[in-house]
Amino acid sequence: MGLFFFMESVALVEDIPLEEHYKSMEAFMTDKNAAFAANAYNCWIAACMYLFTILISAQQFYANNKTTSAAF
Repeated sequence: MGLFFFMESVALVEDIPLEEHYKSMEAFMTDKNAAFAANAYNCWIAACMYLFTILISAQQFYANNKTTSAAF
């Protein structure tokens, strides 16, 4: 999803915080670009956290299986 925010996908425009009215097109474009970039980075951070959690869980699963099978 972060990739689509980074590409500024039109389908995700409702998910970025924007004001209702802008005085100029330049102000709108600046805010839009900043909002898409912030959401993209947030998605990438969340994806890295999920990956880190999965790696720790897999390591713990492996360690627990190793000690459980050695006891029998």
